[in-house]
Amino acid sequence: MNEQKEKKGENFLSVLIGTFILLVGAAAVFYAAYKVSYVSVDYGIHVDIARELDWRDPVQMLKEHPEPVWHLLVRAAMMIGFEAQRAAGIVSGGLCAVTYLLGAFFLYRAVGSGAVTAKDTAVNLSVKASAGTSPGSGSGLSLIGTALFTLVLNLVSAIYVPSFNETPYLGQGSPNPWHNPTTIMVRPIALLVFVIVIGECVRVQRGGFRKGQGLRVWKGILIAVLLLLSNLSKPSFVQIFYPAIFLLMFLWLFIYRFRNFPLGMQLLVCCFPSVALMAMQFLTAFYGSTNEDSAGVVFAPFKVAGLYTPNIAVSTLLLLAFPLCVSLCGIVRRTFDWTDFFAWITLFVGMGEKFLLAEGGSRMYHGNFNWGYILGAYLLWFISIRDYAAWRCCFADGRGFKKAVAVLAFALCGIVLSLLDRHKPFLLKFVFTC
Repeated sequence: MNEQKEKKGENFLSVLIGTFILLVGAAAVFYAAYKVSYVSVDYGIHVDIARELDWRDPVQMLKEHPEPVWHLLVRAAMMIGFEAQRAAGIVSGGLCAVTYLLGAFFLYRAVGSGAVTAKDTAVNLSVKASAGTSPGSGSGLSLIGTALFTLVLNLVSAIYVPSFNETPYLGQGSPNPWHNPTTIMVRPIALLVFVIVIGECVRVQRGGFRKGQGLRVWKGILIAVLLLLSNLSKPSFVQIFYPAIFLLMFLWLFIYRFRNFPLGMQLLVCCFPSVALMAMQFLTAFYGSTNEDSAGVVFAPFKVAGLYTPNIAVSTLLLLAFPLCVSLCGIVRRTFDWTDFFAWITLFVGMGEKFLLAEGGSRMYHGNFNWGYILGAYLLWFISIRDYAAWRCCFADGRGFKKAVAVLAFALCGIVLSLLDRHKPFLLKFVFTC
C-alpha cells in the first residue's frame, strides 16, 4: 500500500515537473521568436502589409495578398491596442509556442508513459493520435523527457562547421526558421495535417482496406479545412503535401493491389477546395498584375540552392545528418514505418522544388521555392525525434542482442544530435535519463 502511494507521489511529481518544463519550453520559443521579429528583414515587409490590410473586401485582399492569415492576426492584435511591431512579435511567438506544445502532445501520445511497450515501440505516431490512444501507467517516455525532446526539436539547426560555411542558416536551411512570419504561421497547421492524414492512412491500411474502413467523414472535413487554412497561411506546405500524398497512394496501388483506391479518392476530394484556391494563388503570385516583380516560374537547376553554399550536397548532409542516421538505424532494426516513409517523401518533394525551380525576374534569388523544403525538414525531424525517443523507451524491457542494438543506435544518433549545437549536450544529459 505504501509502495503504491510512493509510486503515485513520484508520478505526480514527474507530471508536475514535466508540465513546468513544457511551459518553460513554450515560453523560451515564444521569447526567441518575439525577439527575432525586431531584427529580421522579412518582418518589416510583412508588418507593412498588416498595417495596410483591408479586410472589408476579402476578394481584393486575396488578390493583393494571397496568404493573409498571419497579417490578419497581427492586424487583430493591433486593433486590441498593441503597436505593430510588438503585435508581430506576439503573434509569431505565440505560433512558435503552439508548435512546440503540439509537437509535445503528439510525441507524448506516441511514446509517452503507457503509449508504448517493448513490443511496439515503433508503433505509428499518427495512429496513436488519430485513434485517441491515451498514455497510461506503463513504460514510456516521461512528460519531462517529452518536454526536453520537443525543446531540442524546436531549437535544432544544421551541424555548424565554420570552416565550411560561416552562415549555417543561409547555406543549409533549418527546420526552425525564425525570420519568416508566414512560415512560422503555416508550420503548426502542417504538423496537424501531416499527423491526421498519415494517421488515417495507416489506420485504414492496418485494417486491410476493408469496406467501411475508409477516411472518417469528420476527419475528411477537418483535413479539407486545415488545407484551406494552410493555403491562406502560406502555400509552401501544400506544394509538398499534394505530390507526397499522391506518390504514397500511387505506390500503395501496386503494393496493396488497388485496395487503397477508395481511400485515395477520398483524400483527393479533401484536397479539391485547397487545390482550387492554390490555382488562384499561383496565378496571382506569379502571373497576376498585382505582382509586377514576378516573371513566372522558371526551371533553374541548383542556381538558387547553391547561392549561399560552396557545396549543396555537404550542406544538405549537415542539415539531415540526424534524420538520416535515425532512419538508417530504423531500417536495420526494422522499425522504419510508413510515417517515416511519408516524411521522407515530403522532404524529397521539397528538395526537388528547392533545387530545380525558381521565380523569374528580379525575385529569382529570393529563394521562395525553399520554404517547402524547410517544412519538409521540420516534419522529418519531428518523426526522427519520435523514433529516437521510442528507442530510449525500450531499454528497460529489451534483452540481449536486440537491446544492445537499440542502445548502440541510440548512442550513435545521440552523438550526431549533440553536434548540432554547443548547448545541445546539456539538454541531452537530461533527455537520456527522463
